[in-house]
Amino acid sequence: MGENVMSVFGVPEAEEEIYRHFLRHPGTRADDLHLLPRSRPQEVRALIARLQERGLLRAEDAERRIFPADPEVALTRLVDVRLHTLHQELQRVTRSRHVIDGLRAEHGARTPSADTSRGALLAHRGGEGSATPRPSGIERRVLVSMCTVGKDEAGARKLGVSVRTYRRHVADLMQTLGAASRAQAALLARERGWI
Repeated sequence: MGENVMSVFGVPEAEEEIYRHFLRHPGTRADDLHLLPRSRPQEVRALIARLQERGLLRAEDAERRIFPADPEVALTRLVDVRLHTLHQELQRVTRSRHVIDGLRAEHGARTPSADTSRGALLAHRGGEGSATPRPSGIERRVLVSMCTVGKDEAGARKLGVSVRTYRRHVADLMQTLGAASRAQAALLARERGWI
């Protein structure tokens, strides 16, 4: 078949091959499927069941003929699932304060080396002598919201501000932090101890 283009959505090559078969041959029964001669029938049925769970295939009649979901609908479902997974992973990453605390504990109470100035440490932490001031209360709440809420509308509602104001705060914070994305802004804010 070639390249597994659906792998980015978490679809293994064998599943993609079966989905493509049903796109070309809608209404095929699972028992009549000879798509993967190197696979056992039980494996093919398991792959079909997985595709049905994902909503990419459906059995429509008493003969259990199988039909594919429209590719746009199928990819929309896969994108939604993938984005949800990535959002959860991002939340785990941005809530990793305990990792930093554990690493600092291992590092111990070592004093900074002679070449590390107090000003450089404070600048990194966003303290006195820093070129970047610490965020205000609303900015800190926006940063926390960026880590915990998926949509701007929900974040704005949670903070009791308009969506436009919320987005302005997000843009200002990204600029202040020098971040190219919201995820990077959240990570940089955590590194500086702002959240």
